[in-house]
Amino acid sequence: MAEEVNLKRTLKRGESESSEKAESKPASKKNPLITDKCVEYLNYRIEQEEYSSRIYLAMSMWLEDKGYVNAAKLWKKYSTEEHAHADWAREYLLSLGIQPKTPALKEPPQDFSGLPQIIKDSHAHEVDITNQTKDLSSHALEMSDHMLYQLGLQYVKEQVEELSKLQNWLDQLESFGEDKIAMRLLDHEMKDYL
Repeated sequence: MAEEVNLKRTLKRGESESSEKAESKPASKKNPLITDKCVEYLNYRIEQEEYSSRIYLAMSMWLEDKGYVNAAKLWKKYSTEEHAHADWAREYLLSLGIQPKTPALKEPPQDFSGLPQIIKDSHAHEVDITNQTKDLSSHALEMSDHMLYQLGLQYVKEQVEELSKLQNWLDQLESFGEDKIAMRLLDHEMKDYL
């Protein structure tokens, strides 16, 4: 009997906590399963992934123009991957009946001092993106939006891969230098990652 009373109290407490959470997170006008703030996070994710794609495309074209054939192909591949990451957020919103925004994007940098700068800039950019994806995941968890949290974790997991591949290039710059011969050898090695 005492166990039954405790169970009812626990359930009642859980009901009041969940109703308080529901009241504190206003659902989107289009779908009660997501808040407007979460929709903002996802539209921002789309914008940032598309901008990443454009940054890497600009880097790829610069590399191609300067004779870094394999690096150009690799950064073009990175560009395509980033665009696909934007689709994750688009598909999520569409699955909830919410039309994603098609963002206006600023022009990315067009000129670089060399392959080392591109590697360093790419790594710094991915650190920023990692922090953004961690914020998305944290917000989803705070809102008890477990579906969005799964998407956030997918982004965070992807960032581990992004940071790892760029860390590899940074390590090679540190170990073998940035002279012309080292850059030629690095460009040659990059074909193994296509």
